[in-house]
Amino acid sequence: MRFLPKANPLYEKVSAAKVVIPDVLEKLAKGGFTGYLSHSAPGFETCCVFAKGRMLCAVSSAEGREKTGFEAIVQLFGAVSGLGGEINVYRMTPDLAMCAHALAVGTRLFQGDDVRQVDIKGVLTRLKGQDFNGVVLFYTPERHAMMFYKDGLPIGFYYDGATSIESLPDESRKVAALPGARIDVCSTRPLEELLQYDLLQMVNLEKLWETAQSRQTAVRQKEQPAVKRDASGVNERQLLELVEDLKEVASAYLSRAGREIVEKRIIGGGGAALLLDGGKLADFLAVVEADARAADDHARIDEMIDLMKSEIAGRLAV
Repeated sequence: MRFLPKANPLYEKVSAAKVVIPDVLEKLAKGGFTGYLSHSAPGFETCCVFAKGRMLCAVSSAEGREKTGFEAIVQLFGAVSGLGGEINVYRMTPDLAMCAHALAVGTRLFQGDDVRQVDIKGVLTRLKGQDFNGVVLFYTPERHAMMFYKDGLPIGFYYDGATSIESLPDESRKVAALPGARIDVCSTRPLEELLQYDLLQMVNLEKLWETAQSRQTAVRQKEQPAVKRDASGVNERQLLELVEDLKEVASAYLSRAGREIVEKRIIGGGGAALLLDGGKLADFLAVVEADARAADDHARIDEMIDLMKSEIAGRLAV
């Protein structure tokens, strides 16, 4: 999938099963949102870039093949319906949204070229003379850094792990100097031209969503899998839903760290089935509490654990 900056998050790691994705897209549009929404699931990624409430583009990737526009939204709805996954939303300025458009679907002036074989100074000089709009991206398997351009001039810089758009190119130079570094130069049209296009005005989101839901229902009915239940009558899907609920509770008190703690301790305890074993459940809650206090001793951890116990008791009657 395309590299995109992860600064200024609006939402991160939201379970796709907890939202109605067409409603999310419509709310972003009506709210005049500028930035991008991304969705990821096993083997699938997508992103939708917005500026001033208009969806400038959508691009999806599945099994190494990319789709854009209408087809990308169809694939997004199908993936959310069938795979679930996570949704992230990041805010941007309109000029950076233009650059995100370049990264997602822009023209590649360079793609994967070895930095050592490219006259970088000469390239940047030409971009300035051409009133370039887009992104210069340097990357290795472990690192990446971006230089954002408008009208041939740099307007910001970003590198992996940064929490904001930088004003200096120091990290970009460091990444460009790494052994084996590659360069992409991604170009797009001026923002004023991009704003004349709105993908959401060209598709019927409600109809596409209904179709995706119907297709997934048909697939499930055709497969008719045998649902495993334990003595309490709880099936595997219900356990996984409960785990997601516990992650949501933890994230409400500890943000991303809370989700990661629950996920780590569920895996470490042998999976969601531990919630059905009284002894393992008690151990699980104890280590989650200890991890939570280590992460943020000032958070309302007792309240969080009590809420988890209530959620488990209500779901499993234990």
